[in-house]
Amino acid sequence: MTPHGRRDPGSSGTAAIGFRATALLVMLAALAGCEHRAGVVGVTGVVWDRVTPSPIVSADSPDWHGDSIAFQVVETGLDRIAVADEDGSGIQVQPETGGAGSRNPRWVADGLLVHSSNLSGSEDLWYRDVASGGARRLTSLAGNEWSPVPRPGRPGLVYVEGSDPSSGRLVLIPDTAAAPLGRIYLTPGTLAASEPDWDPAGERLCFTVRNPDGSSQIWSLSMRDTLPIQLTVGVSPQPLTGPQIDRNPRFSPDGTSILIASNRGNRWGVWTLSPLGEARGLTLIAQDLPNAEIRHPAWSPDGTRILLSSDRSGGRALWRLSNLGI
Repeated sequence: MTPHGRRDPGSSGTAAIGFRATALLVMLAALAGCEHRAGVVGVTGVVWDRVTPSPIVSADSPDWHGDSIAFQVVETGLDRIAVADEDGSGIQVQPETGGAGSRNPRWVADGLLVHSSNLSGSEDLWYRDVASGGARRLTSLAGNEWSPVPRPGRPGLVYVEGSDPSSGRLVLIPDTAAAPLGRIYLTPGTLAASEPDWDPAGERLCFTVRNPDGSSQIWSLSMRDTLPIQLTVGVSPQPLTGPQIDRNPRFSPDGTSILIASNRGNRWGVWTLSPLGEARGLTLIAQDLPNAEIRHPAWSPDGTRILLSSDRSGGRALWRLSNLGI
């Protein structure tokens, strides 16, 4: 095993329209019947390949580094960190102590992860050496720390502080080697922030903001002024799925777009968003099957494929999307 270090495609006369509608229904039925197998081709050409096998339960929150992936699973009812080769082979579930849970892994470097865990009682940030499975505590602060993301090219990281990982404050640790650790609050307590991600230069963050009505939008801020700016626009509740949810933002490897998951149009899909906001660019890449939910899409290191979590096969698994046409 290597050192464990991203579109679905779219007459004249009533008969022609009816024929096309029937053909589309047949195609969708066929997809629903075979989607659990690798190589499923969506109606716009995107290919969906299942990465994690059925014995792996609730695969979620993937991160891709080199030819290796890290993700979160559930084992004996507890959250665990797992690593594998990019095709899902060689899965290793990392050891944990007692009833502790570990969540939201992100690669720091080849063979090294940072994640959150309640091993010491509260939710803290930990480093994990993949080869040995050994963990080293990074934070021992008051309260809970979630969703750490290393800052590219710098010794710091950003995380979410608060009792709820989906509704907290973004905090920057400028230098993870400093003693004691310094902290800079990037968002106010009135902004329910979560799911931060850095641009490749480490100069800008994108993140999710949740609203009291259950909707959420994508925001960003620059390290130059730390002024939060809303990128996507909320709409009235959708007729079938209720509040519009834009979430799980990830900058592309070249920094020109942000990948998001959204239930726009009453169906979960993955979209690319302009870092300048929805008005400057919002493109649908792929939609999942009806009644399936997409979580945490992540780019491949070269920006040509997407790894995401979906329950399209019943259980939640990781799927790799290719032939994106972007």
